[in-house]
Amino acid sequence: TVRSNLLPPPGAEDPAAGAAKGERRRRRGCAQHLADNRLKTTKYTLLSFLPKNLFEQFHRPANVYFVFIALLNFVPAVNAFQPGLALAPVLFILAITAFRDLWEDYSRHRSDHKINHLGCLVFSSRSHLK
Repeated sequence: TVRSNLLPPPGAEDPAAGAAKGERRRRRGCAQHLADNRLKTTKYTLLSFLPKNLFEQFHRPANVYFVFIALLNFVPAVNAFQPGLALAPVLFILAITAFRDLWEDYSRHRSDHKINHLGCLVFSSRSHLK
């Protein structure tokens, strides 16, 4: 059995159109036993978004450096200005980057959903149907 998501040429006959109703039902029923071949290009799930995103962001040396500098402001001997003020820009950049990653992942999810729900044609030899 060959499955294709290409549209048939204009005027082509539906292979299931000439088959008996029972034969069509058996053909539809066999599709339930096929392996799952859905496309999934998203990186995150609802539960994994925050840990994975923070893990990725702290693999960037600039983010680690600025968080380290902001945390140094909590040490009284070396603080240059208010500790909360030092964390604000770093948290802002982390939040903007997380929002951008979330939007990109949502766009990938929509694209995957669109592709996974495309119609497909099933070409099958009638001798294999029982």
